[in-house]
Amino acid sequence: MIHRYRTKSLATVFTVALAVAAGGIAFAQTKALRVGTSSSGSVFYTLAVGLSSMLTKHANIPTTAEPVGGSSANMFAINADKIDIAIVNAMAAVDGFHGSKPFKSKIDVGLIAQGAQSIRQIVVRVGSGIEKPEDLVGKTIIGKRPALPEIELIANALFKAYNIDPGKVRVVSTTNTGEALNAIKSDTVDAIVLPGSIGASYVQALTHDGKIKFLDIPDDKFKAMNALLPKALRPTKLPAKSYSGQDKPVNVYSLATYLIAASRLPDDTVHKATATLFDHIAEFHTFHSAAKEWTLKETLDEPKIPYHPGSIRYFKEKKLWTADLDRLQAENKK
Repeated sequence: MIHRYRTKSLATVFTVALAVAAGGIAFAQTKALRVGTSSSGSVFYTLAVGLSSMLTKHANIPTTAEPVGGSSANMFAINADKIDIAIVNAMAAVDGFHGSKPFKSKIDVGLIAQGAQSIRQIVVRVGSGIEKPEDLVGKTIIGKRPALPEIELIANALFKAYNIDPGKVRVVSTTNTGEALNAIKSDTVDAIVLPGSIGASYVQALTHDGKIKFLDIPDDKFKAMNALLPKALRPTKLPAKSYSGQDKPVNVYSLATYLIAASRLPDDTVHKATATLFDHIAEFHTFHSAAKEWTLKETLDEPKIPYHPGSIRYFKEKKLWTADLDRLQAENKK
């Protein structure tokens, strides 16, 4: 055993010596990466699997997709060195970077890319008797999820805007979207603050089957809610006809999707990841319809956390880095 070990060790030393003599070519393969994402089957998971395959194929970086859970869970996982890169929503990224609740300390990450908007919409079960927000009194709403704290923030803002006593609404918590969908299908809840991209297949199925409809929140009340919520939650309109039976625009909230990297990752590794994504962006767009919203233009639009230095290097090479982005980079570091 000792003889074999020494033989292997000598072979390794010889290989390294050759690499050094050849200018370090053997070090071209970067350490394996772990891309964290939400649960299997989700849009984020699909994108993470696609990105992992691209990094393995184009950048010679062995990469795996890790279904960690919600965005906050992925931020905790990066902090614990369980993953290296993650697809998360902007709110979790901003809160983690600044060490705001639910995080107890700052999580050092940098932005690689921005992509599809993730929607937070309030839907009600058809037949629940809920036609307007005031009808939530006495009803059951899924208005909490540990991994997505914005769910509870939106529910509470709705109650406050309508002067609804939270004690008169049964607010329940779920751990994932699948659990929430099963609850509405089985008629055990009346409403959900539901996450998902525009056109999400599970929302399409429920509206097509006449199981849910969107809660209408007039502009004045929506504005009152906006004043109570973090800026990372963007007020937006769900276009009419996005779903079956949705004849008019609906006030909803959106969160940009971020691809982030742990600051501990070498700049060269993140540069390779950034280049792989954008130099092969047409391939990335084939993985899911939501992937088409990942573009350089979107990526460089009003970031809420600093970019990773490795990504900045790529943007500068492409002559896309501007004085305005320099200013935002400095502001976001504060």
